[in-house]
Amino acid sequence: MRWADHIHIFDTGSTDETWGIATEMAARHPQIHLIGRRPVYFSDTEVRSFIFAEARRLMAAGDWVLRCDADEFHHVPPPVFVREHMRGHETAAYHQYYDFQLTRDELKAWNEGRETLADRARPIAERRRFFTVSAEPEPRLFRYRAAMQWPHYASFPVNAGYVARARLPIRHYPHRDPAQMKARCQLHSRMLAYPPSRSTWTEADIHHWGVENWEEFIVKGDEPGLLRWDGTSALPLPVPSHLPGKAKRLVQRVAHAWVVSWLERLRPKLPGGGPHPLPSEVQEQLACRLQA
Repeated sequence: MRWADHIHIFDTGSTDETWGIATEMAARHPQIHLIGRRPVYFSDTEVRSFIFAEARRLMAAGDWVLRCDADEFHHVPPPVFVREHMRGHETAAYHQYYDFQLTRDELKAWNEGRETLADRARPIAERRRFFTVSAEPEPRLFRYRAAMQWPHYASFPVNAGYVARARLPIRHYPHRDPAQMKARCQLHSRMLAYPPSRSTWTEADIHHWGVENWEEFIVKGDEPGLLRWDGTSALPLPVPSHLPGKAKRLVQRVAHAWVVSWLERLRPKLPGGGPHPLPSEVQEQLACRLQA
């Protein structure tokens, strides 16, 4: 809320206090817009496309749009990133993930009672210091055009923009403590057991989220590529491998400057739609298995 004009939230079926917290915050902060709460089979493409379709009524041409996840912290505020790291003709940006891990020593501290659930009151940046630099960038930020489309099968709008050389640095904390990791793995593996959910996930997703034993994600302190962040120093910047060759990039620049906006007015409407509802019996089965 320090830098976003509008924050659009869609709850895909949380069973903790998430929706209550979001509702309370929205009542106090008018920039928060609650799209709704609906238990659904999770599909990143369908959920993202749906949120975009619901939120775009509050967007104007030239607005910057950012997709966020709840376990992410922007190391550089996006307005600062756009102002200081993007050129005027660059209208889309990929992210650079720094994945913070739970180490064996931290797990030992948890098992010995030196860290407990009460420590969740402390900032996560103090609790998790070790990270790896992700080699998998994905598009996150784009400048809105009124004619752009985001179909339900795509993870980003079609021809979202001319991609920036710099990447938006994001600290990612998917593994916060053993209790959270256990619940996370149980939920994802159970969701994958249902065909309508599994059918919307890629093979990489299935391989990653199909892990039921959360301890498989624990890393050794001397793991190759594992780095320590002191909370203040700069994070390492990798080579911008997300860009195509010079010739293709030149063609893309010309296309986004002169052709894409014109073509969008001629493109037929692409299929939209929202995520598939989760039947009540499946919700009950998930709740029972998670409790067990």
